[in-house]
Amino acid sequence: MTMRKGRRSLRKTIGDGASSSKPIRPMGGEEVVARRTNWVPVAGISSMGDLPQEENKVKFVDTEADQLTDGAVNPTGAVSVVTYEGKTYCFASSCSSCKIPLTKAKVLPPNEETGGSDPRISCDFCSATYNVRTGERVEDVGGSGLLGGLVKGLMSAKDKEALPTYDLGERDGKVLINLP
Repeated sequence: MTMRKGRRSLRKTIGDGASSSKPIRPMGGEEVVARRTNWVPVAGISSMGDLPQEENKVKFVDTEADQLTDGAVNPTGAVSVVTYEGKTYCFASSCSSCKIPLTKAKVLPPNEETGGSDPRISCDFCSATYNVRTGERVEDVGGSGLLGGLVKGLMSAKDKEALPTYDLGERDGKVLINLP
């Protein structure tokens, strides 16, 4: 099967984030030109105003992104979004340790382990704690009690896998997500 000569590639036709020199304005503030080349539109969001604005509350946003869609556990390609002190952070919808959705996760203030500037998120089920910006595992907050300790021992992953994080940005009024 061959393509007709002169036909433009689909990537150039739809205009992906890397092919345009116009910068994408990230939700965290400063403007950057896309370093990764996989900026895709967030299907469930038509504008920046549609993103969850409530501070310190984890909300799910359906992206419909093929890379995030999994028919068994994430059919809509949902990601978690949280706003902390006016900055919006985006990360996986489920805990990397126990695979439970992070809908009731606790948003915690920064500490020395996160450089004093990045908030943390703690899974309400297994108490695994992550740096919200980088996804790195940090010291668990504890306080899980007897049942929580038992659950953590049985359900959590043995390795300290990082929580996948994603950049959110805006260009021409459209919300984009930068996928690996």
